[in-house]
Amino acid sequence: RRTARRYNEASAMRRLVLAAALAAFGSDVAGAAFVGLRRASIPLKLAGATCADPPDGLPKYCCQGIVPDPDYAGTCECNPGWTQKECICKAHLHARPCHHCMVHLPATNRWAKTFSKDELYENCQDCVGRCKEELDAGDCGQFMADIFGQKFPEAAPADVLCTSDYLKKQIMKGDYPLDLKRSLFKAPRLRADDDFHQPSDWKVPGVGGGSPGA
Repeated sequence: RRTARRYNEASAMRRLVLAAALAAFGSDVAGAAFVGLRRASIPLKLAGATCADPPDGLPKYCCQGIVPDPDYAGTCECNPGWTQKECICKAHLHARPCHHCMVHLPATNRWAKTFSKDELYENCQDCVGRCKEELDAGDCGQFMADIFGQKFPEAAPADVLCTSDYLKKQIMKGDYPLDLKRSLFKAPRLRADDDFHQPSDWKVPGVGGGSPGA
């Protein structure tokens, strides 16, 4: 019975954050016509263009000298070699692949100590594994290897996503979707029975935080 309750709690939390991620995705799609949309992490390589010899029509802001500008190198207008589907998948639909899985981390301050830290980290890893399988089998599956490689060039996605450092880096960004921030982080508060994992005293823009009682 206890195992079933814990599974239901984790499933409910995952659905909550996934809903926030989808809401953020909806906002991105609504603004897809705005070609300056930025990605959280982008490759310093352009498709169908090079900053060393930029083609006519390539926006000047795509480059910083002879290298791509990291703020714009992941946008559609700076990658003329992308197909329309590739543009939609890479620049809009999967700008933050599997970020909802970070809800499982102890650093979110959301989990009761009935879950051990090892269990929470394992749940995050499992979530990323399921997420990757679903994305690989989805409409953008043909581009997911490129997307994951660009987002996580030095390690497996789960090994990056399931860390408190990466969580903090994302939610501290000013342009990270607010609904997703609020789903992935809860400000710590004083609890008489100290029954929750609350290791993070970050002051998250739009959410708050800091040491409880400070």
